[in-house]
Amino acid sequence: MGTVGCDGMLWLRNLCSPHESGEFNRADGMVRFRRRLRRPFVAPFEEFDAVLEVAPINYGFPLHSIVLRHRYTGNSISLAGKMHHIEIDRVNALAFWDCLQRYMDVTQPLPDLPVLERSRHLDPVTAQYDSRTGRPERRWRNQAVTGWKTGGERRLRAQLERYPWQQHACIIQARLSDTIRIQDYYRALEAAGVEITPDSQDYQCLRLPERG
Repeated sequence: MGTVGCDGMLWLRNLCSPHESGEFNRADGMVRFRRRLRRPFVAPFEEFDAVLEVAPINYGFPLHSIVLRHRYTGNSISLAGKMHHIEIDRVNALAFWDCLQRYMDVTQPLPDLPVLERSRHLDPVTAQYDSRTGRPERRWRNQAVTGWKTGGERRLRAQLERYPWQQHACIIQARLSDTIRIQDYYRALEAAGVEITPDSQDYQCLRLPERG
């Protein structure tokens, strides 16, 4: 370490694994995340199942985190500390998962978040929606902090508390049918030139259970 230096080690790490923390790519529908000493894992977003994990901290206060598990390989990634706050409660964790699904669904406009406001005009579906609904271009940037703290934040919290979470199907559904074999599914993706980590050869011995 003394010879190479911290900068050299960081350069070498980034050279071997260019995806620092991974990405959720709305354009191609892929999820990418790093794995230690291996190439980044890449798979379609619709192949991941969300798990709400709860862990107690001091005095038994529960902390919630969203973990995405890849349905066919067992790879997983926790989004706590990466995409949502570590100290998050249940309703905000569920709201975050709903938001992430809508972000990855190109048939819907981008979620109305401050961090995405500068990019809304670049997404055709979102730009159409904003034009149709008359959404102000600088809605969040012109929002007074005091007004948000005294009114908007409280209304949002009340809305999240009232919403019937987990009573509806996920917005983005897996598109695998009940009859297609997993290896055929991945073979079709490979034929289409989709770059993914799972390989159709890995599932040659798998068969779906016969239905009675």
